[in-house]
Amino acid sequence: MATTTQRFISFTMGSAPDTERIREVFGSSLCLHVVVAFVVAAVVLLGGWLLIDNVLSIPQGKHSDALFVLVSVCFGLVGTIVSVPFEALLMAHENIVFVSVCQMFNTLVKLGGALLLLCLEADRLRIYAVIMACLPFLLLLMEGSFCLRRYPESRFGVGELGRPVVFKEIGRFAGWVMIGTTCGTLRAQGVSIILNLFWGVVINAANGIATQVSSTLMFFSTSITTSLRPQLVKSAGEGDWNRMNTLVFAACKYPLLLLTLFGIPLIVAMPFVLSLWLKTVPDYSVVFCRLLVLSALFNQATIGLTIGMEACGKVKLIHTIVGGSFLLVLPVGYFFAHIGFPPQSLIWCIVINEIVASILRIILARRLIDLNVSRFFFDVLLRSGAVVAVLFLISYFIWNSVTPGLPMFLILCLTDFILFIVLTLVLGLNRHERLKVVKGMVNRLKFNKI
Repeated sequence: MATTTQRFISFTMGSAPDTERIREVFGSSLCLHVVVAFVVAAVVLLGGWLLIDNVLSIPQGKHSDALFVLVSVCFGLVGTIVSVPFEALLMAHENIVFVSVCQMFNTLVKLGGALLLLCLEADRLRIYAVIMACLPFLLLLMEGSFCLRRYPESRFGVGELGRPVVFKEIGRFAGWVMIGTTCGTLRAQGVSIILNLFWGVVINAANGIATQVSSTLMFFSTSITTSLRPQLVKSAGEGDWNRMNTLVFAACKYPLLLLTLFGIPLIVAMPFVLSLWLKTVPDYSVVFCRLLVLSALFNQATIGLTIGMEACGKVKLIHTIVGGSFLLVLPVGYFFAHIGFPPQSLIWCIVINEIVASILRIILARRLIDLNVSRFFFDVLLRSGAVVAVLFLISYFIWNSVTPGLPMFLILCLTDFILFIVLTLVLGLNRHERLKVVKGMVNRLKFNKI
C-alpha cells in the first residue's frame, strides 16, 4: 500500500507538479486505505481465530491470551494501514528528517514497553500487546498533524476527492502490488505454521529469532531503496529514462553492498553473536539465521528492478509471477517436512526461491523496461558478487583462525569495515561511480578546511 501511494504521488510530482492533482491522488489513496484497513483487520481477525482454534499448537491455559493478542494486532493494523498515505507523502517530499524522528519514536516506545515488562509480574503479554496496538495510532497522529500543517495537498474536502478513474487506477495498481506482498507474507507465515505443525514451538522460536535478525539487517539496506524510490519514480514521471535506469542499477547495487557490510560478519560469527544476545540459544537458530541472511542478499541483488517496473506502472506480471513463486515454497516445504527432512530444509526452500525470484525479475525487467541484461550482470551482479565472495572468504579465514570472543569479534568487524571500503572502491564500483566518490571526498575535505 505504501508503495502504491508513494508511486502515484511521486509520479504525479514528476509528470504534472500541480497541487490540485496531487491532492486528488492523496485523497483517493487515503479513502482506499481506510476501507482496506477495516477489511484486512476483519480478515486477519477471522483467519487468526480459526488458526488459533484449529491449527496452531497453543500451550494449555494460553488460549485466551492468544485471542487477546490477535484482537490487539488487528486494532493496531488499522492504524498502521491508515497512516500509510501520510508516510508516502512524507517520502515523496523526501522529508527524511521527520520520517527518521517518527521511526526513532517508534523504536523508543517499543524499547520502553519491553523495559516496562521487567517491572511487572503479571499480564506482561497483554500489556505489551496493548502498547503495540496503540503505537500505530500515536504515529498516525504525529504524521497526520505534520502533513496537514506542512503540505497543502493533504488537506481536502469530500468534494475534492479524486474522480472515479483515479480510484480505479490506484485500486488496480494497489491490487497487483498487494498480491505480491500477500504472497510474501503467506510464505513467511506459512513456513512458521509448517515448522509449528511438525516440530513445535521450540523450532518456531528459532525461526522467530532468525526472522528478527534478517529484518534488522534488511532495515539498513532498505533505507537506501526508500531514499532512492521518490527520485526514481519522479524520473519515470518526467520521462527521463537514462536517469531512471541509473537509479535502478543503484537501487540494486548499493543496498546489496550495505547488507554485505553487516551481513558477512554475522554469517561468519553467528554462533558467538547469538550466545551474546540470548541466554539459551534455541536449536537450529544459527543455521536459520545464516540462511535467512543469505536469502536477504539474493533478494537485495534485484529488488531495484521491481522498483523500476513499479515506477513505470508495470506491476501485473512482476507481482503475479514472482509472488506465485513465493507460494510454491509452502507445498514443497510441507512435502520435505512430511517425508522427514530436517527443519532447515524449509529455510533452504526460501533461499532457492529468492534465487529463482531474482532470475524472474531480470527476465521481466528486460521485457517490461528494456533492461540491458549484460550491463546489469557485469555492473551490478558481478561487481557486487565479487565484493561479497572476497569479503566472506577473508572473514571466514580470520574468524576460524582465532579463539572466538568479544575482542576478536570487534577486530573482525573493524577488519571487515576496512576491507569493505577497499573492495567496494576496487571491485564494487565502476569507473564513473569511483570518480564521483573521490570527487565527493575531495569536496568534503576542501569544505572542512574552509
